[in-house]
Parts: sequence; structure tokens; C-alpha cells
Amino acid sequence: MRVLLVRPWVNKNITTVKNFLFGEPLGIECVSTVLKELGHEVLLLDCMIERNASIKQYLSIYRPDMVGITSQCTDVENVLKIADIVKKFDSKIVVAVGGVQATCFPDSFFSPHVDYVYKSTTRQNLSDLMKEVEGTRPAEVIEGIYSRALDFINEGEFCFNEYIVPDREVTKRYRKHYQYIGFQPCAIVQTAYGCRNKCTFCVRWKLEGDSLREVGIEEIVDQIEALDEPYVMICDNDFLVHEDRLIEFCNLLEARNIKKKYMCYGSVNSVLEKPDLMKRLARNGIMAVIIGYEAFDDSRLVEYNKQATTDQNEKVTRILQDSGIACWGSFIIHPDWEKKDFKRLLAYIKRLRPELITFSPLVPHPLTPLYDQYEDRLIYPKEDYDKWNFGDVLIYPSKMSLKAYYLQVLKLALVVNFNAYSVAYTRKNIPTKNSIKMVLGFKNLFGVYVKNMLIRGRKRP
Repeated sequence: MRVLLVRPWVNKNITTVKNFLFGEPLGIECVSTVLKELGHEVLLLDCMIERNASIKQYLSIYRPDMVGITSQCTDVENVLKIADIVKKFDSKIVVAVGGVQATCFPDSFFSPHVDYVYKSTTRQNLSDLMKEVEGTRPAEVIEGIYSRALDFINEGEFCFNEYIVPDREVTKRYRKHYQYIGFQPCAIVQTAYGCRNKCTFCVRWKLEGDSLREVGIEEIVDQIEALDEPYVMICDNDFLVHEDRLIEFCNLLEARNIKKKYMCYGSVNSVLEKPDLMKRLARNGIMAVIIGYEAFDDSRLVEYNKQATTDQNEKVTRILQDSGIACWGSFIIHPDWEKKDFKRLLAYIKRLRPELITFSPLVPHPLTPLYDQYEDRLIYPKEDYDKWNFGDVLIYPSKMSLKAYYLQVLKLALVVNFNAYSVAYTRKNIPTKNSIKMVLGFKNLFGVYVKNMLIRGRKRP
């Protein structure tokens, strides 16, 4: 069978950096691996790069038997639009939807134009589905999949996604475009699922489990060695958890003389548990660690279940920087802040001096405890998918008007993104072309914030 895999475009009016900063579509690369192993022909269309691509033209030329579409929360409208185009072109083409949004809220895609929705992906359920589509297996419940033929009813237990080595060949024509924070070309590698740090605002441990499922590190290094990209983003929730695994990682890189630059997520606890290992990791290419500081006060860190203190945050920053590793810090803007709290955050950032800083308004994801806590203060319902983008303010502020709150967010964005320390780091480490692209992208993002402030900055009903 011929299968067309599609990553949708992101609407330009959405408050997200994904319009100008995005990496490879790891999930559908993994799907491609299994489909090819089963003997199917696969073509991938990445509409994040081919923004003006004609779905109809691809359907006309490639003539697929099946179209698989991946999804994030903000993609729902475009996924359904693609499914509609496919069915109008040829109603016999099978349409399947997967991705993070399908995992979280599969009913987002219970549509007359969608045949199957993947809540979880494994080799077995991919094989079972393809047999059903080919007619060699009866239409019956498949673990992890909702079927329109069965009225999207599946009362069975759902499993976690299975680890599958991604098919990098299927994205070969796009790979030079993939980047992470201006480092390009950049590949993405996942070495583990799950997270031991059950932060109250985070949904990943809900989706992947609260314990680690790690892939053998030699298998990971095999993948890294085969990559053409000089930069690698390790997208685990916390790559720095197990010291023995990190030592083996370094041993293998040194033995094979692999010279690449890596970025990864790491927790405060993981760095504090093994400070002496950071210099060796730096020598082997770890150039930046993304640390979720999240707050400038310990009481808020307790609320978030961060298992860290503000003093420990500062200590970790110094450990990383003294080891030659850049610290990219992230913060959460709380809806109960006053103006003075925005100033306190800036003062704390000035004290920490991380090389790069990102922030987002608190997102009370419906799968986290925060949703019930803030449900009566939501500005948008959870079905207003475009707004759940980690950029829009979702909760009515309690200490100021929404318009005044947006103004503070806008001021914060300007100061944070153009502070002298971060600008100097960017100029030194990121190619000028990509820096300009980021500046233009942030300029457009600021425009969306201004629009939000002027149009959405209404009083709470």
C-alpha cells in the first residue's frame, strides 16, 4: 500500500514559536519505520516547511491508499481540514490521525472524515491496522486505536507508545531545515520515556508514565553516529538522571570519536546529584541544558511540585556554566502575579544569568490537577484548541485586568529576549542568518501579544 504521512502547518495567528522554530517530526518518522518494515511505500509531507503545499496535488501525484496525519493541540482545525480534503478527493482513501493531541483527546478527531484515531502507537497495532485496511483482518477492536467503523468505541486498556527507531530517510529532503533555537541543521533523539519528576503543570509524565523506560545507550549512540547533523536535541524529560548511563554515553562517544553538539533537558536534582560529571559531558559535546526553573520563590516551587529551591536553581546554574555548559532556563508566568512579581522575576533572572530564557503563561492542561483548580477562571474552553499553545494567557489574572497583565507579559518578553547577556550568547553561538530569523519571528510573536492585549484584554465576565 501507498501511505502519505502529513505534518500540518501551524496557523500564523497562533501565539507560538513553532512558526519559526521547529524540529523534525519524530513521531511520524517512527510510524514510517514500521510501515516500511511491513512492506508499504511511504512518502512524508511536512507542511511546516512546505507551507504552501497543495494537499490535492500530492494526492493526485502520489495516489495514496492511506493518509496518516500527526497532531498537536493547535493542529486540530488543520488536521480536520486535511482529512476533509482527502475524503473529498477520494472517499476510499483511509485517513488515520495520531500524535500528542490524539493521545490526550482522541475525541478531537471523531469525525466523518477520519477512519482511525491512534491513542497510542506500537508495532503490533500498526500491523493490525494495516491488515484491517488491506482486508486480511476483520474489523474489530485494536489496542490503542479508535475506529469509525466501530463508532469510535474502544473500552480496552491503552498502553504507552512503544520505542521505535525513527526513519530519518523519510525526511531526507527536509532535514536541512530542522533546527532547535537557531542551531541548524539539528536532529532530535529520544533515549527514554517517562519522568520521575511529577510536576503539577506537566502532562508528559501523564502520557509517558511516572517511571523511566530507557533505551540501551549503545543503541542510541548507534543512531547518533549515523546522523549527518552536527547538532542533536535529546528530547527526554530529563536526560541527566542516571550517572552510570551518562558515563557509558561518554565512553562510547570517546571510543568512537563522535564529535557533535548536544542540547538536552535536565532537572535541578539530576545536576546536583552528579556535579563532577558535567565537565566530562561538556567535553563530549553537551553544549546546553534546559532547566525548568519555573519560579522565583520557593512557595511556588512547592505548588508546582518541583522538588527544588530557588537557591538550588542558582547553584545548578553555576555548576553548568563553570563546566562549560550553557544554561537555558524556563519560567512560568502565574495568573496571580502583581506587577511587582514581574519585577521580582526579572531581578531573579538577573541574579541567575542563564544564557537563554523562555517563559510561558501557566497552562492548566486538562490532564493535570491544575485544570480543576483553575477551571472557573479559564478564558477559553479546552475545545478552543488554537489558544492552548503555551503562549496565550489562558487564566484570568486575579490581581490586575487582563489587558494590564498582557502589557506586563509584553514588557517581560522584550526585556528577556533582548537582554545584553542573551544577545551576546546568541551572537557568539548562533549563525547570523538564524539569529535574524529568530528576531523576525519574535517580532511577529510580539505583534500577536499586542493584538491579544488590545482585542482580548477584556474584563472577566
